[in-house]
Amino acid sequence: MRVAAVGVGFMLAGVCAPAGAQSLYGPGGLFLHPTASVAAPGDINPSFLFLPQRNSQSGATRVWMSTSVSVGLPGRIEAGVTALKVTGWDRNPSFGGFVKYQFRPETISSPALAIGATQLAGGDVNNRQLFLAARKKVGLLYGRSITANLGAQYVDEEDGISRHEFRPYAGLELGLTERLSFIAEARPLQNREFGMPLALTFSYRASDRMKFALTYANNGLSDEPRIGFGAGYSLGARR
Repeated sequence: MRVAAVGVGFMLAGVCAPAGAQSLYGPGGLFLHPTASVAAPGDINPSFLFLPQRNSQSGATRVWMSTSVSVGLPGRIEAGVTALKVTGWDRNPSFGGFVKYQFRPETISSPALAIGATQLAGGDVNNRQLFLAARKKVGLLYGRSITANLGAQYVDEEDGISRHEFRPYAGLELGLTERLSFIAEARPLQNREFGMPLALTFSYRASDRMKFALTYANNGLSDEPRIGFGAGYSLGARR
């Protein structure tokens, strides 16, 4: 499921605001991790991701495919539903939802802060986790914004496997042009993982509503990063 997160996060990168698409397990964010951004009230965001991963233990290429639909609600709340399928693995797809609440918006002197939870069930790639995320614009580079992300997750279950792990993570968003941005993120390697979880993504906003992204990512279940892609579309409210 981590892989899926990478691909979906990739789609998120396709817009200037990460809330424009979902991460693997649902909440809008980076590729592998959620951020403190939330969708605008009335904004509906369907998205899709595709990300292959391969490790020497399984000897197979498995592809995480995730589809999510999120909606922005009043009170800086984002909620949605997610379906996750992993091909090349004898496991049934899982379905569920997520909710995120931004309890403090970003100001000149302080970051945006959000808490949230996700739950995928009914299959063999179930996921259950809580998270706390912070996001802050930290500067400009040649007139383009630089935004930092920090957070921590408590992962109770992932891909149907009991984890009980706390996971700190960090990410950086860099605007390259009006429509193109680069996003990097990573977290420490955990038990039963094959490679350091990280994602390097170029995201492109084709229009006010359509986003595309191309990522080079490892969700921890691959010996090395692989190329994936994602796409997202915004319905309803405009940013």
